[in-house]
Amino acid sequence: MAKKLVVKHHRPHQVWLGTGIIFAAAIFLITAAYFYGESRAGYDRQAAAKLQDSVKALDQKNAQLQEQIITLQRERDVDHMSYQQIQRNLETQQSKLLNLQEELAFYKGIVSPVTGEQGLRVQSLKFTSGGAPRLYHYHLVLIQVRTKEFRVTGSVEMKIYGAEQGKPVILDAHDIAPKGKASLDFAFQYFENLEGDAIFPNGFTPGRVEVTILENGHPSVQQNFTWQNVFG
Repeated sequence: MAKKLVVKHHRPHQVWLGTGIIFAAAIFLITAAYFYGESRAGYDRQAAAKLQDSVKALDQKNAQLQEQIITLQRERDVDHMSYQQIQRNLETQQSKLLNLQEELAFYKGIVSPVTGEQGLRVQSLKFTSGGAPRLYHYHLVLIQVRTKEFRVTGSVEMKIYGAEQGKPVILDAHDIAPKGKASLDFAFQYFENLEGDAIFPNGFTPGRVEVTILENGHPSVQQNFTWQNVFG
């Protein structure tokens, strides 16, 4: 029996073409399925892009606002410091003005005394806390009021009247000075400041202060002051 010869045509390009078509179809189907899935899930690329742009814009706006806040805080701090400096300067000027007013009143008292009395007298007396328990610092100003002022000399006696444990007590400024006998001698033509310290006994309550001016060659002059008026 004779064998039949079968002739087969080899076409490789057709195989590659078919494979490419299948591969392209698979890519198309996968891509279509991806977008279909996004669409089913409610995902919108344009909306997402707009949201991203909005987020970037908000971030930039937030950064600008942060810079503005920092700038405003710095300006506030500078304004606060300037206000404090102005307040300190104002307080300093007010203090200087008060001192000048007190000095003016003092010199007016010398030139034109209210009482019109001639001779020596106490212009002012002030007690302040000495910084320790029962310790006080006093400042006594004497002036001369005469038609013709000349140099005067003498001394001052100062006594503090009060009570200790319900009993009346009189303290002498010379005896209660913390560093020995107080120096209350004077020699001046127009006015003189006398200062010193006094330490009160424990439980002593002051009531009034008596100042006696002993001018050489003239009668003594005595003045009394309540503690409320001289302390502070």
